[in-house]
Amino acid sequence: MPVSRRRALAAALGAGVAGCVGGVRPRLVSAATDHDGRHWLAAMDDSGATAFQVPLPGRGHEAVIAPNRTHAFVPARRPGDWAALVDLRDGRVVDVCHAAPDRHFYGHGVFSPDGRFILTPENDFEHGVGVIARRDARSLAIIDEVPSGGVGPHQVKWLDENVLVVANGGIRTHPGTPRRKLNLDAMQPNLTLLDARTGGAIVEQVPAPDAQASIRHLDIAGGRIVLAMQYEGPPTDDVPLVYVFDAATAALKPLPITDDIQRRMRQYVASICIDPRTNRVLATAPRGHLVTYWDLEEGCIGHHRVRDAGGVALDHRNAQFVVSNGTGALTRFDTATGQPQGAVQRFRALRWDNHLTAL
Repeated sequence: MPVSRRRALAAALGAGVAGCVGGVRPRLVSAATDHDGRHWLAAMDDSGATAFQVPLPGRGHEAVIAPNRTHAFVPARRPGDWAALVDLRDGRVVDVCHAAPDRHFYGHGVFSPDGRFILTPENDFEHGVGVIARRDARSLAIIDEVPSGGVGPHQVKWLDENVLVVANGGIRTHPGTPRRKLNLDAMQPNLTLLDARTGGAIVEQVPAPDAQASIRHLDIAGGRIVLAMQYEGPPTDDVPLVYVFDAATAALKPLPITDDIQRRMRQYVASICIDPRTNRVLATAPRGHLVTYWDLEEGCIGHHRVRDAGGVALDHRNAQFVVSNGTGALTRFDTATGQPQGAVQRFRALRWDNHLTAL
């Protein structure tokens, strides 16, 4: 898209900012949809007051935060082709970019550690392979791209300042048939580690233990990598959905869970978050209306019913996991015990998307 058109679109969106509250400092941000089908990026403080609500060109997915906390990059939910850059200081869309004509976004991305670049997992849909595009963080222009190491790269995060971790989901899609999965009988999902110092050379690549367990989401803390799966096999199969990457053996290890709770997760985890201080993990299972609480050694040690639980973020200041859902609620859980904390905050005009980000 020409720069002039991009700026015009950004200006039109920025002019529509609603719900700004003077003096309210954003602590949590999420893409959301209202009851009229309009799409937003909303920011809230710890008490649940709205800091801002800014319109997006379509349905957003994860809000990726710059290292200096001043901006959020919000890609379209798969298989969208737009992404918005939002100034978190005044709740304003400052730019909108589009994927290349033969690419689309997967809803995720990450800033480089120095904040100069944004890396976005994308689908080269004509060739059926994943790529990681590197964009200038100011202009959003594409600088270059490298292979993701697989098909369907989804969430990406930094293991350290040099190594990028990619969840290659293994599912081939095409925007012409956006919800159709084209290769379920030939999936090869994997976890790939790329070295940014060598132009994206593969440092490590580990296949999923089950070829139909699509690796979708991940979180990293203290060098520990936890993974969340979406199973694409028969609905009667009973398979693990939460794994930890064991660096010593270069293998994916499923975390223990009872058969009953595993079945109730209904073969899908939407978001996962790890607290490095406690080595505890929270994972959401919206199909099963379930929040699951895990220890990295013991496995699943607790669960709670939360209708359509989707996003989860770590509130460091209050030692809480915060869970968003599709009805507009935010529920807090103590990171050390997994128990609910305080009153549920409700935003009745909005339905949160599957990811929540803490500032």
